[in-house]
Amino acid sequence: MTSPTDEQPMRLRCGRCGSSATHRVVMGMPPLELAEKVVATPWQRLGGCLIVPGMWTAECLTCGQRESVEGGPADFTATPAPDRTVARAITGYADRCREQLDQTTTSVVSHAGLWLLLASAAEHAIGEDRAPLEEILGMPLAESSAAARRLLAAPHPTLAAAAGAWAAADAVTPVGVERPIPDQTALDAWTAEHTRGLIDRFPLEVTELTRIVLATALVLEPRWTERLVADGAWLRLTGGLQTIVETRAAGLVVVAKPHSQDGIDVISVRAHPRTGPAQVWQAVDEVVALLDDGGLWHAERPGGLQANGFGWRVRTTSVQITEDEQSRLPTDGMGRPQQWRSRVPAWAAQAMLDLTDAPGVAEVAAVILPEEPDAVTSCVQTVRAEYDADGFRAAAITALGRVGSMPPQLNRVEVERVDLDFRAPHAVVAVARGGVWEGVPLVSARVGGANHGDSDVEALEVLADTDPEEAAGLRGYKEQQMRNRGELPSV
Repeated sequence: MTSPTDEQPMRLRCGRCGSSATHRVVMGMPPLELAEKVVATPWQRLGGCLIVPGMWTAECLTCGQRESVEGGPADFTATPAPDRTVARAITGYADRCREQLDQTTTSVVSHAGLWLLLASAAEHAIGEDRAPLEEILGMPLAESSAAARRLLAAPHPTLAAAAGAWAAADAVTPVGVERPIPDQTALDAWTAEHTRGLIDRFPLEVTELTRIVLATALVLEPRWTERLVADGAWLRLTGGLQTIVETRAAGLVVVAKPHSQDGIDVISVRAHPRTGPAQVWQAVDEVVALLDDGGLWHAERPGGLQANGFGWRVRTTSVQITEDEQSRLPTDGMGRPQQWRSRVPAWAAQAMLDLTDAPGVAEVAAVILPEEPDAVTSCVQTVRAEYDADGFRAAAITALGRVGSMPPQLNRVEVERVDLDFRAPHAVVAVARGGVWEGVPLVSARVGGANHGDSDVEALEVLADTDPEEAAGLRGYKEQQMRNRGELPSV
């Protein structure tokens, strides 16, 4: 028997989340801490081969689950741990934007789309402009531009990315561009093509005075492995990854992630209602880091957790399930089956954001049109996201343009900020998986709304255990009254 435990990465498709991301492989006798988890977690208990020679346990770094596989090292292809340098840079840039632009409650935004636009031209900065831009982008400029090119060129099963650069015939720029600048109709067509029709209008208005335009497009459409079930006005998640996590920034948070086979994780994180939005997003970063490191496990919760909290309720009840369904349920430390269920809203958000004051925009604007310092800069993003029973869809078009100031002309952009009213506030982030996109946070959203975890709702849930018909009638009446008051979306 091998001892101590050996670990090495390998490439294996996870049988539970469908991911083909890198897994850690554990062989031989486990340490005491891991042995205790074997007792508490069904995937490890069923894979008791942790302590049997010649057997391996694979830990999926995407969904955090472990499962046993037979064979030895020769059966697997060792791969290096994924390089998350770019992912960390974009995550840091997103934090900077939220703080500088007060975006902690912005309905939906793609910081990855803006980072790609700025990074693609950043290598052309010279002199004193380089150091501040490197700090903003989180990487040396040559590396950030090279990373942007790799991301834009890399194929992905669900994610598509594109970039465009156009300039007036006489504009002087170090950036590779097409000339002349297309008209508005052509730019709208470019937008629709590169967002698969989710967005049909280019966010900037171009005129005869427009000197240069840069743009990036992102679109992602991951589908859930199992369709979410409609539960009144909400959706019910019974599988996937559901857990309660203690974070440094926000304390306890509840986490739900439906499984997807498309290389995109869509993670919902809800903190206590009194937690500030900035702390919620810091907690989101902590949750994503745990997921990246294989430390986020389905059906886990901190020891000593109260039975009822702001986003959870633990109770003992009787259900009718098949023997096969029971065998797939996680268990607690005493071996009792657990049935985890999450209610999540179906939601949609669209926004047009003025990003002219975003970190790095002014610096890159000066780089791309160095001989026209008086040109007026505009940076705008149109972004759309939808979360429903089948999956998640999102697209973002980010455009930076500079307009000549002779004769004087300003393009004023009206920003549409979308405030969404759902069951309870929570944050959502979509993270790419695989290849050079590994770990990149693509689209993040704060799904806001009133906190409906009141005593009436809890009482109805208790009543549903004894008299489902009466509970359903009362619940329908309550929800209709909430719709009349505008506290719930219309069905």
